Amino acid sequence: MEKLDSLEIIFIRHAETQYDNIGDRDPSDGELTANGEQQCVQLGEKLKDLHIDAYITSSLLRSFKTATGVCKAKGDNPLLEICPELVECGCTPGYYGCSEEYLRRYYKNTKMCEKLFATENYEFGCEAFEDNVIRAQKVISYIKNRFSFGDRVAVFSHHGFLEYLIPTALGIKPHIFRFSLDNISMTVVDFCQDGNVVLRSVNE
Repeated sequence: MEKLDSLEIIFIRHAETQYDNIGDRDPSDGELTANGEQQCVQLGEKLKDLHIDAYITSSLLRSFKTATGVCKAKGDNPLLEICPELVECGCTPGYYGCSEEYLRRYYKNTKMCEKLFATENYEFGCEAFEDNVIRAQKVISYIKNRFSFGDRVAVFSHHGFLEYLIPTALGIKPHIFRFSLDNISMTVVDFCQDGNVVLRSVNE
């Protein structure tokens, strides 16, 4: 693709998941199915030749492993950043996903993003509508402030929270429009230099 003149965010939903093989994680932190593992490989193949400047994922295992499918396909071992603020809505209260050390089992070149809330520990709600709106605003603001026009960022998250993230990026109230997002689907939003925001594709 040609060099962008916009800031582009690719919102990606995780691969197919099951919740009957959680292991040592919280019950809300599902594992990929065998089909989900294959979907990660397919997603990596689809995106391996697309230039991406940053990879940011939820700290829940299903999202992280989906992101590693893309990073491993790149061949240059790109940094994968973990952002607990991207966890799914309605997670067990007080659970903010897997630790950096735990996730390094699956991909070595990973680290935590800076905390988006000004607290010593991860302390944010993910159940109430208002809490999820604030989380989405924090994430979008962080990306817009950190990156520049011409950059492309891949964000790996979950169906419920993407229903907040995508409208927030577009500048509309969440749940006015509802998105039915398939596993490993991509929804692309461009922030243009003229101030416009473009929804380029949905659930691709």
